[in-house]
Amino acid sequence: MNLTPNEVLIISFVALIALGPKQLPDAVRRVGKGLADLRRFSSRIRNELDNAVEAGVEQSHDDELRQQSVTPNLPDDANSRDRETGESSPPQ
Repeated sequence: MNLTPNEVLIISFVALIALGPKQLPDAVRRVGKGLADLRRFSSRIRNELDNAVEAGVEQSHDDELRQQSVTPNLPDDANSRDRETGESSPPQ
């Protein structure tokens, strides 16, 4: 949100009239504290989501690697043996 200096001046003037000079500093403090809490909360939520997605991706990657190591790729293995020995495999 980009505010021009004129917009900030108008907002400040309206707040001064609405709240008065005694209540304005307290109101500004409360708004600042609320914004800081909101930023902290959103940052925490963003970090938790990032961690959850990262953990899911790692788990998926680990499962894929585990599956690849358990089930050998038979046609490639047979072809590589044929290339190494110079023999062809029997027709299936």
